[in-house]
Amino acid sequence: MPKPEKELKVEEIYEKLSKANSVIFTEFSGLTVADLTQLRAKLRGVGAEYRVVKNTLALRAFKKFMPSKNVEDYLVGPTAFTYCYNDPFTTLKILLDFSKEHEKLKLKGGIVEGELYNAEEIKALANLPPKEVLLSQLIGSISAPLTRLVMSLNWPVNKLVWTLNAIKNEKEKISE
Repeated sequence: MPKPEKELKVEEIYEKLSKANSVIFTEFSGLTVADLTQLRAKLRGVGAEYRVVKNTLALRAFKKFMPSKNVEDYLVGPTAFTYCYNDPFTTLKILLDFSKEHEKLKLKGGIVEGELYNAEEIKALANLPPKEVLLSQLIGSISAPLTRLVMSLNWPVNKLVWTLNAIKNEKEKISE
């Protein structure tokens, strides 16, 4: 590939890295064209893009994009990038499920929202519930003690009201 073409490819990878909020590295050797087409269609449905990259060009783009991240170890052998433009966790779940169905697809690692993760960490992230569920669990765990506190603080007042109502009802019965 002539040098101007390489520079264009590096710039294209750099642009995609800049637009994506996460990038997952996979090895795809042994997958058929039909398998890759199926994977691309699933990823497109959640706003992600699957692209085969040349490791040397990807490394140049990464040195320009994130010089502090050491991605050389992940750019070995046939590599494809999954650029996540929306929710990275949905994309991770699709990749993990697809890799279970097609053992030839291997997760190498990736950068999720600015942090570099290895393959095991990527799999752990894929198993997390969606962000909305995590937020609702967090809110529930914060609000539960507060609700109990309010109920505990209201209990003496409620007990007093119930006692006074009972006394009132008792007096009404006696006066009748």
